[in-house]
Amino acid sequence: MKKKYNDKSLVFADWTTKKLKEEAISYDEIINVTQCYGTNDVINFAGICNELGKRKINITKRLTFN
Repeated sequence: MKKKYNDKSLVFADWTTKKLKEEAISYDEIINVTQCYGTNDVINFAGICNELGKRKINITKRLTFN
């Protein structure tokens, strides 16, 4: 039976892969680009990346220069 996802849940495991990817990109932007973040942002980003890893989604970083 296919798992039913809920993007409104507080549990990352309940989110769709699409929602996880969107949130990971958003957190990456505020943490690594704008550098305007709090402790909860880092914890959420780590949790989202962990869940994506469990789903066998490879996370890659893009090399950029100023």
